[in-house]
Amino acid sequence: MNNSSTSGVKSNLNIIFMGTPDFSISPLKALKASRHNIIAIYTQPPRKSGRGMKENKTPVHNFAIDQKIPVFTPGNFKEKREITFFKNLNPDIVIVSAYGLILPSEILRTPKFGCLNIHASILPRWRGAAPIQRSIMEGDKETGITFMLMDEGLDTGKIINFFSTKIDHEKNAKFLHDKLSSLASKNLVTTIDDYIMAKNKPTKQSEKGVTYAEKILKSDCRLDWKENARKLLLKIRGLNPYPGVWFYNNKNKRIKVLDAKIVKIKSDFVSGEVIGNLIIGCGDNALEILTVKPEGKNIMNIKDYLRGNPFEIGEILK
Repeated sequence: MNNSSTSGVKSNLNIIFMGTPDFSISPLKALKASRHNIIAIYTQPPRKSGRGMKENKTPVHNFAIDQKIPVFTPGNFKEKREITFFKNLNPDIVIVSAYGLILPSEILRTPKFGCLNIHASILPRWRGAAPIQRSIMEGDKETGITFMLMDEGLDTGKIINFFSTKIDHEKNAKFLHDKLSSLASKNLVTTIDDYIMAKNKPTKQSEKGVTYAEKILKSDCRLDWKENARKLLLKIRGLNPYPGVWFYNNKNKRIKVLDAKIVKIKSDFVSGEVIGNLIIGCGDNALEILTVKPEGKNIMNIKDYLRGNPFEIGEILK
């Protein structure tokens, strides 16, 4: 079988895929279904979690086992032997999707066609760790997927192609996560092929419009009633289902909020004041809480929660 194209470029590429979470599975499946060869998969090491501290493999690790693809789980690439082993695999190109480990320059320089990263925003907006969450939290109207060549900077490499999509602010981060993963899978193989055949010339990122999607911290997850209702609603949806946002009830118990809606109110009230069941005054307007997950309990609608956990009109939540 002749594996060469008319331009002399090998059409069946030997690819290493590097990824870790659920987001990476859809594009990985698309790559597996293509004519290209996945010669190895790299993912983060298994980690212990849960009550029994059971060791859990990543979604990408489980996919590799299921598909009988060689899988490797180094904790980092600081040791020379890890880099040497990687080089000896001799990949034509490396595809990176939410891998979560820093790749040193020796790794980036190894494949003939470089390391292509799948990033969940339209760069240079939202470089960094949490582009999906930050795009929702900031009220962006659209986002997308960027395919870029990796360099040693933080998502600063040249752009091969990008694909945009609208953000539905009635939906949460899980919905957008799945939408972007699907968008990546639909366009990954074509993007690789066009890049290899020199149909898409990588272009330098603009220095205008650069923003950074900082890692989500615990401090991001607490509802501050002094903020306006729209900002709080965007935070609720942007951090749902993980890590989630919460407030303390009148018994000093954490209540995670999964859904809410804005209530436009002009009357005077104090931020954090309970002005209805369960409507809470904010810095501007108010939020009606619709779905909650009380500490140690299952998800429930607010009516069911309030039956056993009433709030007094006029009380102030911290």
